Amino acid sequence: MKLSLATFSSFAFLFISSAFPASLTARAVETCPANALSCSSTAGSPCCSPTYGLLVLAQAWYQGLGPEDSFTMHDLWPESCGAGQVPESGCDNSRQYPNVEYILQRNQTLFNDMVMYWPSFRGPINYNEFWSHVWNKHGNCITTLNPKCFSNPKEYQDVYEFFATALQLHQIYDLYTILSNAGIVPGDSYSLDQFESAIQSATGFMPKVTCKGSTLNEIWLYFNVRNGNEYLPTDRTGNSTCSRTRNINYPVKHG
Repeated sequence: MKLSLATFSSFAFLFISSAFPASLTARAVETCPANALSCSSTAGSPCCSPTYGLLVLAQAWYQGLGPEDSFTMHDLWPESCGAGQVPESGCDNSRQYPNVEYILQRNQTLFNDMVMYWPSFRGPINYNEFWSHVWNKHGNCITTLNPKCFSNPKEYQDVYEFFATALQLHQIYDLYTILSNAGIVPGDSYSLDQFESAIQSATGFMPKVTCKGSTLNEIWLYFNVRNGNEYLPTDRTGNSTCSRTRNINYPVKHG
């Protein structure tokens, strides 16, 4: 799975093809404490680490949706350090946008990557509703991406930063490749321990694996944020929902 570097270059992103952890966004305007780390005593201001502390990258495996060799994006949402949820209606009424699809179309390369790796199972007709929901409920709650944290921010830079950051994390933590390297490929069934062990071996931390019935549904990866723009994987805050006593069906996407 590859994303165009042009997606990130205009927003001063640092592209990292395989290194962990990832430093993805431009530096914040204000000076943060040395090694400011979310969910710690050195968290600093909301520009230095997210107010809610943790970020959860949710990648989905839905039959018929997206490339056959890639998980697709569901969301990147903040979660409190104690595993609590953020407000249901978002965090900043001044940055509630009803037209996120149109905003993303102004950056055609980013938009194309959204269509490829962040599609809606309802099809293109639902892109704006889906992406606007993601932004309005979760994106504007990530305080480190607030325009006030950057000098001379571009119009809608917060939207571009959020979706581009999520897509790059999706690329760096390429679950399809991680699982394939461990011998876990679509078209067969595997134990929950196999899924968790493969991802833990690659990232160093335990994921949350979710199922619908006995079929793989989503895999969640958790991150702390350091110095406003470094995303460090950390252990999950809740257990996987799949059965430990029966294998998980990992179906092929197409065919």
